[in-house]
Order: sequence, then structure tokens, then C-alpha cells
Amino acid sequence: MKTPDVSTATLSRPLRKTEIKSLLVSQMKQEQPDFRFLTFATGVYYFQRLRDVADYDLREMFHIVYSFSDHTMQASVSSRLNPVYAFSPVYNSGLINPHIDLGSYQCDGSLASARNMIEVVINDFKNKGIPYLDDRWNSMRANKLIKMGLNIIDGWNFDKTMLGNELQLQLRRAKFKVARLKHPLLNDLREQLESIPGQTTDTRRDIPRLVFDLVELYCGRRIALY
Repeated sequence: MKTPDVSTATLSRPLRKTEIKSLLVSQMKQEQPDFRFLTFATGVYYFQRLRDVADYDLREMFHIVYSFSDHTMQASVSSRLNPVYAFSPVYNSGLINPHIDLGSYQCDGSLASARNMIEVVINDFKNKGIPYLDDRWNSMRANKLIKMGLNIIDGWNFDKTMLGNELQLQLRRAKFKVARLKHPLLNDLREQLESIPGQTTDTRRDIPRLVFDLVELYCGRRIALY
């Protein structure tokens, strides 16, 4: 769909706050219709695509923040298996809830400049963000640690509130260092994942964080209060 012609005078005027959403939604509908506009919250515009990993919803998000003070736009992408982190600003390099920067952009504050900037942002999302999300999805579905971990927690029948409270208390005592956590359930899960043959040193380094993230997913809440 061709962008409607707009007069030179209109394009040169300052961008209005109410126009950011319409510009983003319109351009995303044209370029990335699989990502629907979800909401605007705490200064962030969220676009989401849902996919499936072992019967869990994978929330793939495109996060956009625009600052009228300096006319900058920040973009990031996340691929969250745990729904409680869908709108979290926390950047994460873990296996099941990754969130990374896409880029920083700037315009001069005019409507024309903002439209051009948004085109660049969405083009970067197409060329960098989408491949990243696709790679993460394929990797998560094939990852033996993730598949076994999800299978294990699916068989649990523990008090989720009590477990979450216990781990939150222990995490404070461990000064928020996941690797320092000592809990029978976490230890058992870690040992089961470590028993998977053919792992590399790098793979084994991922296990402590994955164990914690899986237990958080099971509890259905944020245990790490950051």
C-alpha cells in the first residue's frame, strides 16, 4: 500500500504526540502484519507475534520507545517463554526469555523526518530483528536442555506460591546470584539437565540460569525482583 501523499507544509511541521502510534501501526501493518499492535504502556509501544514451543506460547515482542525531548527512538526485540516478562524492560541473554537491543535512531522532530525514521526502524526489524527471532524459535524447539526441562516441570505438582517464596528469600541471601542458589528442587533439576550427554562447556554454563528460569516459569511469577 502506497503512503498517501502529504503536502510539503504538513510534512515539515512538528510531529504530534498522537501521531507516533498511527505511524507505527500503519507501517507495521504494511511491512510486518504478523506482528499486531498490542498496547502502549510505560512509554513503550508493543507489537507481538505468538508462536509455540512445546505447547507453551512464545511471545515475540517488538518494543519501541520514542522520546520527544531529543527525538530519539529506541527499538528492541524479545522472545519470552515466561508470560510474566512479556512487558519487562529487563534485558536477558538466557535461553528461554531473551531480550536484546535492536538499535537507536534519531530524527529532527518533523513529521517527514519521523516517518523516514520509522521506515528505517521497521526495515532494521525486518533485516535484523526477524532473523534473530526466527533463529531463537528454531533453537528453542531443538534445544535438548529446554525440551527436557519443560518436560520435567510439566510433571511437577508442587505448591507454586510456597516454592516461589522460598526461592525469592534464598535469592536475596545469595545477593541475586542465580548460580549461588541452593535448593533441593533446583539441584535435582540441574543434575538431570547436566546428565544429558554430549554437552559442551558453554552449554553447561547455561544450565544454572536455565534451571532458575524454568522454575520461575513453573511458578508463574517473577522471583527475581529486578
